[in-house]
Amino acid sequence: MPAATAKNLQEWLRLDPDVARALAREMKTAAGDTDAVDRALDNANVAMHAHGIESIEGDYQVDNYYYNIVALYVNTGDAYNGTVLYETENERFLVTTWGDWVERNERKYRIR
Repeated sequence: MPAATAKNLQEWLRLDPDVARALAREMKTAAGDTDAVDRALDNANVAMHAHGIESIEGDYQVDNYYYNIVALYVNTGDAYNGTVLYETENERFLVTTWGDWVERNERKYRIR
Protein backbone atom coordinates (compact mmCIF):
# COMPACT_ATOMS: atom_id res chain seq x y z
CA MET A 1 0.00 0.00 0.00
CA PRO A 2 1.55 3.25 -1.12
CA ALA A 3 2.71 5.96 1.25
CA ALA A 4 0.91 9.30 1.11
CA THR A 5 3.46 11.06 -1.07
CA ALA A 6 2.56 14.00 -3.29
CA LYS A 7 2.90 11.78 -6.37
CA ASN A 8 0.60 9.08 -4.95
CA LEU A 9 -1.97 11.62 -3.72
CA GLN A 10 -2.02 13.21 -7.16
CA GLU A 11 -2.23 9.93 -9.10
CA TRP A 12 -4.60 7.94 -6.86
CA LEU A 13 -6.91 10.78 -5.88
CA ARG A 14 -6.54 13.06 -8.90
CA LEU A 15 -5.63 16.03 -6.73
CA ASP A 16 -4.13 19.23 -8.05
CA PRO A 17 -0.31 18.95 -7.82
CA ASP A 18 -0.01 21.93 -5.46
CA VAL A 19 -2.73 20.55 -3.18
CA ALA A 20 -1.12 17.09 -3.25
CA ARG A 21 2.28 18.55 -2.27
CA ALA A 22 0.78 20.56 0.59
CA LEU A 23 -1.15 17.56 1.93
CA ALA A 24 1.89 15.28 1.66
CA ARG A 25 4.00 17.76 3.65
CA GLU A 26 1.30 18.06 6.28
CA MET A 27 0.92 14.29 6.60
CA LYS A 28 4.66 13.75 6.83
CA THR A 29 4.92 16.03 9.85
CA ALA A 30 1.58 15.04 11.44
CA ALA A 31 2.21 11.33 12.08
CA GLY A 32 2.26 10.65 15.82
CA ASP A 33 0.59 13.95 16.79
CA THR A 34 -3.12 13.18 17.24
CA ASP A 35 -4.28 16.78 16.72
CA ALA A 36 -2.13 17.16 13.60
CA VAL A 37 -3.38 13.81 12.27
CA ASP A 38 -6.98 14.99 12.68
CA ARG A 39 -6.21 18.27 10.89
CA ALA A 40 -4.44 16.46 8.03
CA LEU A 41 -7.37 14.09 7.57
CA ASP A 42 -9.84 17.00 7.69
CA ASN A 43 -7.80 18.86 5.06
CA ALA A 44 -7.68 15.75 2.87
CA ASN A 45 -11.46 15.40 3.26
CA VAL A 46 -11.97 18.97 2.02
CA ALA A 47 -9.50 18.58 -0.86
CA MET A 48 -11.15 15.33 -1.95
CA HIS A 49 -14.71 16.71 -1.61
CA ALA A 50 -15.43 13.62 0.49
CA HIS A 51 -17.89 12.72 3.25
CA GLY A 52 -15.94 13.04 6.49
CA ILE A 53 -13.57 10.92 8.53
CA GLU A 54 -14.44 7.39 9.62
CA SER A 55 -12.74 4.90 11.91
CA ILE A 56 -12.06 1.19 11.64
CA GLU A 57 -12.27 -0.64 14.96
CA GLY A 58 -10.89 -4.01 15.93
CA ASP A 59 -10.68 -6.26 18.96
CA TYR A 60 -7.18 -4.97 19.52
CA GLN A 61 -5.93 -2.20 21.77
CA VAL A 62 -3.63 0.12 19.87
CA ASP A 63 -2.86 2.47 22.78
CA ASN A 64 -4.61 4.49 25.47
CA TYR A 65 -5.64 7.27 23.06
CA TYR A 66 -7.00 5.39 20.05
CA TYR A 67 -7.86 2.34 22.16
CA ASN A 68 -9.41 -0.05 19.57
CA ILE A 69 -9.36 2.28 16.53
CA VAL A 70 -6.86 0.65 14.20
CA ALA A 71 -7.26 3.11 11.32
CA LEU A 72 -8.90 6.39 10.30
CA TYR A 73 -9.80 7.18 6.71
CA VAL A 74 -11.44 9.78 4.50
CA ASN A 75 -14.87 8.47 3.50
CA THR A 76 -15.28 8.69 -0.28
CA GLY A 77 -18.58 6.83 -0.30
CA ASP A 78 -17.21 3.52 -1.62
CA ALA A 79 -14.98 1.00 0.15
CA TYR A 80 -12.90 0.54 -3.01
CA ASN A 81 -12.36 4.16 -4.06
CA GLY A 82 -8.88 5.53 -3.45
CA THR A 83 -8.58 7.41 -0.17
CA VAL A 84 -6.22 8.58 2.55
CA LEU A 85 -5.93 6.19 5.49
CA TYR A 86 -4.00 6.64 8.75
CA GLU A 87 -2.77 3.51 10.55
CA THR A 88 -2.89 4.33 14.24
CA GLU A 89 -0.48 1.61 15.37
CA ASN A 90 2.17 2.35 12.73
CA GLU A 91 1.54 6.12 12.82
CA ARG A 92 1.61 6.46 9.05
CA PHE A 93 -0.59 7.75 6.25
CA LEU A 94 -1.30 5.60 3.21
CA VAL A 95 -3.07 6.07 -0.10
CA THR A 96 -5.22 2.99 -0.56
CA THR A 97 -8.82 1.86 -0.40
CA TRP A 98 -10.19 1.15 3.03
CA GLY A 99 -11.77 -2.04 1.71
CA ASP A 100 -8.39 -3.41 0.58
CA TRP A 101 -6.78 -2.33 3.84
CA VAL A 102 -9.42 -4.19 5.89
CA GLU A 103 -9.03 -7.32 3.77
CA ARG A 104 -5.26 -7.31 4.41
CA ASN A 105 -5.51 -6.55 8.13
CA GLU A 106 -8.77 -8.09 9.41
CA ARG A 107 -7.07 -11.11 10.99
CA LYS A 108 -4.25 -9.10 12.58
CA TYR A 109 -6.57 -6.59 14.24
CA ARG A 110 -9.63 -8.86 14.50
CA ILE A 111 -11.66 -6.19 12.70
CA ARG A 112 -15.37 -6.27 13.41
